[in-house]
Amino acid sequence: MVLTRSRSNKGADAAAPKAPAPAPKTTPAKRKSNVAAATAAKVAKTDVPSEAKNGTTPSPSASGSASVVVAEEPLTKATTEPAASKVPLVKATTEPAVESLEPAHAATPLPAPVTSEGLAGPASVDGPAVASVEPVAPVELVATTSEESAVQKSLRPYDLVISDIEGTTTPIVFVKENLFPYVTSKLAEFLKRNWSSEEMRENIEALRVQPMLRPLLPKAERDVAEGLPEAVAIAKDSSEVTAEKVQEDVIASIAWQMKADRKIGALKAFQGYMWKEGYANGDLKGALYEDVVPAFDQWKDEGKKLYIYSSGSIPAQKLLFGHSEKGDLLHYFSGHYDTTTGQKIEAESYSKIAANIGVNPERALFLSDNIHEINAAKKAGFQAVVVDRPGNDPLSDEDRASNIVVKSFSDIPRAV
Repeated sequence: MVLTRSRSNKGADAAAPKAPAPAPKTTPAKRKSNVAAATAAKVAKTDVPSEAKNGTTPSPSASGSASVVVAEEPLTKATTEPAASKVPLVKATTEPAVESLEPAHAATPLPAPVTSEGLAGPASVDGPAVASVEPVAPVELVATTSEESAVQKSLRPYDLVISDIEGTTTPIVFVKENLFPYVTSKLAEFLKRNWSSEEMRENIEALRVQPMLRPLLPKAERDVAEGLPEAVAIAKDSSEVTAEKVQEDVIASIAWQMKADRKIGALKAFQGYMWKEGYANGDLKGALYEDVVPAFDQWKDEGKKLYIYSSGSIPAQKLLFGHSEKGDLLHYFSGHYDTTTGQKIEAESYSKIAANIGVNPERALFLSDNIHEINAAKKAGFQAVVVDRPGNDPLSDEDRASNIVVKSFSDIPRAV
């Protein structure tokens, strides 16, 4: 029976073009109803793809209502049912949007202000601004306070100070522009004038044989054997070797070692040997930073002892402080150390100094511009401060973060 009605409907569809003929006889109310029904039918046809898009299966009545337009009653019925079914459709498209917003709002409260109301309201704008500013101010304050606190607490009471010279008490430029050029410019004349002296022969022999990596070979010969490109072996004065040849070797050896800034005891001793004459005749005056002597006075008043540990030889240290621009300052010092004790980048050297003085390393403060020396001293248990003078090698962020760094002796924090 249903199949028969379906075929009848198809026949009605074929006759549909003749149906509009009786339309003029309908009443205005009926005509108005038919227009509304036709409009609803069009909406139903439009909504069918939306249902398919939303993942629902279009109902047979909806599909039928789109094609059946012959009889008034089926038309009204067909258009009324989709109209009624449209309400859930609108509800279906509205409710998921509300549901998708509510969980997001509950899970992440921040998106709520990102609405037109939230952005327009001054309270919403002020809220995040205050929230972003308030954490920054405390962080900066805490970082500054924490750093100051760490600096103060990291420097414990100490009984003595051990200081480097170059870049610490004395400008590097004085060493590089005064002391070093003095040696290179006057070396040849100095050798000739003092060639026969015992002190000269001792210094040259030290350059030739100072123990290094290969103790069975003289120093200069080891440099050659180890492949140092500019190394020069110093010949020995003999019947077959003239003094001029030995002097040429000495000049060449000192020149390349100074160019490489080698911290070799024999080289430093020879430099000091030459500087002694320069200080004695007034050609040289030891340069010091202005904050150095006031710090010496303060430490002396506090009963702290002062020592020097430098790669420069002990005689050269005494010359610099004994013939300084501030006068003779040797009375401030209780002792001097150089690389004959050990290399300054080795922790063992500082342990030897502490043992020689008879002090607990924790009660000693070491000052230097060289971060490697600072690390070695700290490894030996010393307290240490990096002196960051103009012209010194730059410090890394890590170096600054892990050490007390000052630009002047007056900036050294007081022990607590």
